[in-house]
Amino acid sequence: MVTTALSLAAILVVGMALALSKFCFVVTVLGVRSGNLSPARCVVGLSFLIAISLLALAQWRGGETMPIYNPHLAVVFGGLVFGLAARSNGGCFVGTINGLCKGEAGRLLTIAGWVLGYALLRRSPIPGHHQTPLEVGLVLGGLGACLLVLNRRARRQHQCFLPNPKEPNLQGGVAWALMLTTGILVGLLHHSDLPWTPSNLARALGDSLRGIPLGHLWAYALLTPLGMALVHGLRGDFSPVPIRRRDLRLLPIGMLMAMGSVWGMGANDTYLFRSLPLGSMHAALGLTAMAAGILLGDWLGTISPIRHPRTPTPP
Repeated sequence: MVTTALSLAAILVVGMALALSKFCFVVTVLGVRSGNLSPARCVVGLSFLIAISLLALAQWRGGETMPIYNPHLAVVFGGLVFGLAARSNGGCFVGTINGLCKGEAGRLLTIAGWVLGYALLRRSPIPGHHQTPLEVGLVLGGLGACLLVLNRRARRQHQCFLPNPKEPNLQGGVAWALMLTTGILVGLLHHSDLPWTPSNLARALGDSLRGIPLGHLWAYALLTPLGMALVHGLRGDFSPVPIRRRDLRLLPIGMLMAMGSVWGMGANDTYLFRSLPLGSMHAALGLTAMAAGILLGDWLGTISPIRHPRTPTPP
């Protein structure tokens, strides 16, 4: 009972932290392109801290709680599809849920698309293996090196670590403390193997449309948006935006996001929170493909009549 209560509290706090930091992979990639390095420092730093916490937990409890897939061409294809769709959607899985919790009703269409996409597409897992110390070292070293480069560039440009410009008090050491706490909590949730991420909930709902019973454990995933909603409610920035006609395009876009996630064997939140911190090369390859898809989608947006807003560079 105590363990369950602690897990519930951890998921709630992680949801609140994701909302406070405005965690989103689409914002991250576009931010790097425009010169705003804080979102990338947030995403890379969180994955790095999760990896560190998992190494520590492995010494305590041992073993891993999910398979590590081999790099595969399907992962590249899935990552590209997800990246293109996420750029058109204006946010990844986490960013979409966060937008809904802020009152953007149109995000419900994206989420409905996820459920339909997972219901329509089933794919057998690509071959997997237990990660080797070399793979763990390469991924962990790559994350650490990337974080160091981002921090050095930020210092040269005199950018403080400010993940969310609307939260001026969440910067510098305070922001890093939040990242450290979140990384430890996600590491603990990883070992609990609870389905708390947005993609897990969408996948479970999609499976239920195919007749697979929806177990009670999937209710844990509802705590993530609840934590986000609490943050926006406390900050007073909840602003209802009704569904508009142009939002109808979000339904097929959401389906493509889910399909890209299936093809990529966990594209987006599963990559960042679970696979990559475990030393997964397939996640590293998939995230690279996702970033390429987001940039490609942004480039296509600049030559089309539809203008997509860019991430502003902080002063």
